[in-house]
Amino acid sequence: TTTEGFAAANVLVDVYANWVPRERILTTNLWSSELSKLVANAMLAQRVSSINSISQLCEKTGADVAEVSRAIGKDSRIGPKFLGASVGFGGSCFQKDILNLVYICESEGLHEVAKYWQQVVDMNEHQKSTFARR
Repeated sequence: TTTEGFAAANVLVDVYANWVPRERILTTNLWSSELSKLVANAMLAQRVSSINSISQLCEKTGADVAEVSRAIGKDSRIGPKFLGASVGFGGSCFQKDILNLVYICESEGLHEVAKYWQQVVDMNEHQKSTFARR
């Protein structure tokens, strides 16, 4: 938000414009940039946890989670990506970024928001432990 900051951002835009069309280059302030990355991964992880929770309901009711996933993926508001039921989201990136988001929310006094995102991690742990017990 300073003059120097805007100048630095423009220098980076000029560098990246050698490879990426300018209209595809986004510039934001520091917090918007950091939160954009964290929230993108958190929302993807949320999709994984959502379909995994539905897979358990499907098992109880006799529904086929693959059919449910295919059907809701046809809805243009949802789309088919990240709707495959699995053991849970793997790797460290999703969980690390969600826990970072939880920490920031807690630090800002947003305890209910922090609990919401913590629940995504908790659901993932539940899915992994359910799979392990099989």
